[in-house]
Amino acid sequence: MPDRSKVLLLTLPALLAATIATAPTSAQEPAEAPGSEGSAVAGAPGADLEQRVRRLEELNRRLLEQYESVLQRERERDRRYRELEEKYLGLLDRVEDAEVIPAAASVLPSAEKPGPDRERGRGPMFAETFELIGPGRAYPSFAEGREPPLLGRMGEGFELVTPDREFSLGVRVLNQVDFKDFIPNDLDPAISGLYLPRTRFYFSGRLTRPVEYEVSFQRSVEGVLDLLDGFVNFAIDEGFQIKFGRSIVPYSFDWYDHLEPYFITPERSLFPLNLGLSRQAGLMAWGYLGEGRLEYAVGGFSGGSIGIADDNTTRDAVGYLNWRPFLHTDRFPALRFLNLGGSMAGGRSVRPESERPIPFRTSIQSTENSREAAAASITFFDFEEDVRQLGSRFQGALHLAYYGGGWSIESEVQAGRFQYARLGTPIRPEVPVVGYHVTAAYFLTGEEIPDRTTIIPLRPFDPAHGLFGPGAVEAFARISQLHLGEEVFAFELANPADWTRNTYLTDIGFNWYLNRFVKFYVDWQHANFGSPVLVNEADGTRSRHNDLFWVRCQIWF
Repeated sequence: MPDRSKVLLLTLPALLAATIATAPTSAQEPAEAPGSEGSAVAGAPGADLEQRVRRLEELNRRLLEQYESVLQRERERDRRYRELEEKYLGLLDRVEDAEVIPAAASVLPSAEKPGPDRERGRGPMFAETFELIGPGRAYPSFAEGREPPLLGRMGEGFELVTPDREFSLGVRVLNQVDFKDFIPNDLDPAISGLYLPRTRFYFSGRLTRPVEYEVSFQRSVEGVLDLLDGFVNFAIDEGFQIKFGRSIVPYSFDWYDHLEPYFITPERSLFPLNLGLSRQAGLMAWGYLGEGRLEYAVGGFSGGSIGIADDNTTRDAVGYLNWRPFLHTDRFPALRFLNLGGSMAGGRSVRPESERPIPFRTSIQSTENSREAAAASITFFDFEEDVRQLGSRFQGALHLAYYGGGWSIESEVQAGRFQYARLGTPIRPEVPVVGYHVTAAYFLTGEEIPDRTTIIPLRPFDPAHGLFGPGAVEAFARISQLHLGEEVFAFELANPADWTRNTYLTDIGFNWYLNRFVKFYVDWQHANFGSPVLVNEADGTRSRHNDLFWVRCQIWF
């Protein structure tokens, strides 16, 4: 690019030429005597030279001014180019495979855990192309011819969004297909075969800041399409958000920390699988404090555990804390993604006309007491037909989880007390329940994750594009235990000849991620029972153990 010195070099030859042209032709010519006629004549060329020098200086000044103007235009052009380049790179970042939304209790971006290497709260893009929306406006009014285009992207599902990200609609799909082979095979009602535990459709997005929404539907193993989640979230600030509607209850790390597609094992451990609070209608405040170190949630919920209808007239109080003390420290980098915390829930059931409690099972999540759910899993405990959950219930959990260096380690201890009653009797015994699980997994193919998130294999398996890598392979193991108090048999809430108070599960297997969208679970699950369990209702066969060979194919995009 030209600079001022180059302009001076261009004008200097002209100045020298003018000087030479007006200088004396010979240094040996004698000077005219002062006052002579020649002296008066010689004064004219000197005056002319001075005038020419002034004109050259004026010309040089004007050239410099023009040059400064050119430089200013160049600087402005460079600035605008850099701004456009930054916006272009920002758009590319949003579709890069390396950018994934971490697992959370919701598919909304606001549920993403803050981390040391994650950029949150990105500002509007291309907001200057149309009029911004004023507060309180029911529907935006855009200037004619300046309506915002819709930007589309694919990565974490499909999303349509206005350039300023005030309005968006995202669509995600989860489909899981199970092959289960129970050993021995002569069981009833459990049957070896193919099952569809979850087919889900998520619709989520934003209706101007800070209003977010999610509506999702699920077809479960019962074959019924029903509402899964439906809520509005007011993302006032990262540290304070309000969620209203039906959503995951913030109880148990196993339930609240991440959605089902990110599980290490195919299903949750025994306590949260059978006594978790699942999804309920409610109102809760939640957020991330201390730059993401502390996650909290507290709220009131309907308290129902069967179906989606609220058949209880009281409300449950629930609280959850998760602390990552070393998230932003450089002193202990290996402990950056250590998670510590706990959760509590309490409430009352007061409607004796409600359905009897759902049986306890080993390998299926169900909110309905259906024949289809019984066929997909071993049942190890079932209540008598006239038993209802009536009275108080309280449960608490403490969890520890660690992610780093290819490892995922999750553990949780849970305990609770639940009141039950047999219809027609005034006695309402409290039944203590205790459970725990420890789960460990490791990526054999070198992938590392900060939490349970979308896995992008380092060497994907995609023969159609000439990629024959192994994908990502994650080996896992889990132990899980559930213990019911002796009150369940002492007060005849269940038949001790058919069911057990103690169950132990061992899961060993691996997960194979072909690419970021397709995942296979391969699991061997061994169940031990404290006393013989009725495994075949037709012929009365009982057993103290059962084995399950379990393969799940999952698509999540």
